[in-house]
Amino acid sequence: MSEGPLLIFGVFVSVVFMAVGILGIHKKRKFTKSIQSMYKVSGVLVDTTVCQQHDDDNIVQDIHFPVYEYEWQGEKKRLYSTTNALHIKIGRPVHILIDPQTEEAICLEEQKASDSMLLIFGVIGLLTLILMILLGTGILS
Repeated sequence: MSEGPLLIFGVFVSVVFMAVGILGIHKKRKFTKSIQSMYKVSGVLVDTTVCQQHDDDNIVQDIHFPVYEYEWQGEKKRLYSTTNALHIKIGRPVHILIDPQTEEAICLEEQKASDSMLLIFGVIGLLTLILMILLGTGILS
């Protein structure tokens, strides 16, 4: 296979990764604006929910989702996360952000981790684009 189609594919992949990074920047800016009207309360990781996932080879894998407990207006509440957690430490303190109008709650630490992952995709995309440009111009051969 010639270098041309590989370079085009590399540029395409890098642009997709950079688009994910730009989405991350937009999401982070939007979150930073909305956080100003939210209340921050202390919470703790108290449990997990487990979901089983089957892959193409019919191998079953358990996926763990954290469950956080916090107090809001004198009432104990639970926040069931939809983010897969690799390292779950029961009893770990967290910060819960609550929108006072909708009472929607989110875990601040999960939000920061999600935003960071999107930004990492953007950086990988930018580095890949630079590499493709250097390969295309013949500087790296």
